[in-house]
Amino acid sequence: MAESGDGTGAREDIMRSAADLFAELGYRNTSLRAVAACARCDPALIAHYFTSKEDLYDSVVAEVVHPAEVFREAVGRRDRAAAEWLLRRAVADWGDPVQRRRILGVLRSALDLPAARERLRRSLIPEGVAGADEIRLALIGSLLVGVVTSRPGGLLPGGPGGIGDSSELVCLLTPAVASLLVADPVGSDPVEPVV
Repeated sequence: MAESGDGTGAREDIMRSAADLFAELGYRNTSLRAVAACARCDPALIAHYFTSKEDLYDSVVAEVVHPAEVFREAVGRRDRAAAEWLLRRAVADWGDPVQRRRILGVLRSALDLPAARERLRRSLIPEGVAGADEIRLALIGSLLVGVVTSRPGGLLPGGPGGIGDSSELVCLLTPAVASLLVADPVGSDPVEPVV
């Protein structure tokens, strides 16, 4: 069993095990005892690092889903290049099967529990962003969630791996994200697609 102490990696083992179990079972069906068994540690060690299951989940969300600052910079720049930059940052995680599975686990848990949905929303929308910018980022986040959940199921052309490679995906999504990111309020001219 893992012990507490510097350099043992016990906290990382707990986080990794929790992320895997949230992915497999969802938030509701993941117990701290199951996390401890998966991490091969004493359940009391979890309490050493995390105050509750919710705290553990928050830590997993913060590590697995971390676009808020990327979104803040993109909405601050509000240009077409920012849309492509944001997408390149997002799809980098999708290429890693372990990270993609964990992202799907966080999303699955958000379906299970209203509090988990709120934690996910906070990880997507930077603090202090409101109004039209909040709506823009929520729509971009929804688009990204749709893509990440569609690829493993083969709902996008190209089979279970999804369409083409990451650069092709970025090229196809950039115009949609750019139009959301740089669009003016209703009634203005639409943004020209990025070619």
